[in-house]
Amino acid sequence: MKVQLVSTWMLGLALANAQVYQPLGGILDRDGNPANMERVSELRSRTVQHDFSDETVEQRDTRRERADAVKKGFIYAWDGYKKYAYGADELDVLKKKPKTTRNGWGATLVDALDTIHIMGLDDEFRQATEMVAKINFHNDGGQLAKVFETNIRYVGGLLSAYDLSKQDIFLKKAVELVDLLMPAFDTPLGLPWQMLNITTGQGSSETVGTSSTNLAEIGTFQMEFFRLSQLTGNATYHEAAQKVITVMLEKNSPQDPTSKYTIPGMYPIDFDMMSGRFTGSSAYWGGGGDSFYEYTIKTWFLSDFMLHRNLDIWRESIQALREYGLAESSDGYLFPGFVDGAKFYPYVDTFTNFIPGTLGLASKLVGSDTYFELAEQLLKAGYSVFGKMPSNLGAEAIRFVRRN
Repeated sequence: MKVQLVSTWMLGLALANAQVYQPLGGILDRDGNPANMERVSELRSRTVQHDFSDETVEQRDTRRERADAVKKGFIYAWDGYKKYAYGADELDVLKKKPKTTRNGWGATLVDALDTIHIMGLDDEFRQATEMVAKINFHNDGGQLAKVFETNIRYVGGLLSAYDLSKQDIFLKKAVELVDLLMPAFDTPLGLPWQMLNITTGQGSSETVGTSSTNLAEIGTFQMEFFRLSQLTGNATYHEAAQKVITVMLEKNSPQDPTSKYTIPGMYPIDFDMMSGRFTGSSAYWGGGGDSFYEYTIKTWFLSDFMLHRNLDIWRESIQALREYGLAESSDGYLFPGFVDGAKFYPYVDTFTNFIPGTLGLASKLVGSDTYFELAEQLLKAGYSVFGKMPSNLGAEAIRFVRRN
């Protein structure tokens, strides 16, 4: 099975249309050295999009059939959402009723904007744009906002729609929402609360009475906040996201005998946002850690290859993943798993399926064949989980038997 890498739309368009913007924080590597501008210039000439010029007629027809099947599947689901829950966060598919799970701002609609645009569903995009213009982010629907989810679904959706369509309403709404989220970062160390009362600006942990959070939830603001700073010229957003990384690195070191962070590049999941320290030793590239790693390398791309610290973290993390975080299953597939200290646990969830795509993207822009080879191995493993199910729907999580 060969992987064909196609454009990462938001990232590719953002790179193509980025304003000249000097990123703050992390522009030096972890040894204090600036980015190698000769290398940066060479990287800027690389492309992501797969070259289809040499495909046969049969390959072209197969690709188009698959794309058409995906589009039909989307339209089927979208029609159900429109009929029973248009403008709501979600559709309860069994009851055929709308559900408010993300403050009632229309999470499904906003999160799907880029897909609708890419698929050329112009009427649907126009109608969805009209709905976005009516969203009142000051009305929280009687729910606390989960800051991480609000960022990746709403802010990410709005910025993607803006980059694709260039309609100002999407950027305006993104700025409006992020400005409402910024009080979550008003903490002693600048680390964000998990939950936020949009009306009062009061933050809290999802576990009431604690200051616990996780790696993904503190580290998954980098890309949207950087892009927003690019588009607005306001460095506040980017600085807030990068400060999180600075604090995490300063407060935790594998050389510290009291630290739960023991393997360089293998960052534990559990984190305390008041102390800035990891509170557990379990590290994982799946749920709780996944998007930290994803955003680290993608923000380096988005920064025009200037956020050198992000590249340092990525390289170290990939090396740690290869050495400690992967194991072969009894049926010959390579899976990631939990790492606690030097012990590996053969557990994997569906969130790890982001890794092949991110590695594939990195392989194109960094020029690494080893990244692409690893991407293929992990993609085959993830695909095998789907193939083993009678429904062909992959399990949420599995435990596998190690070959050795």
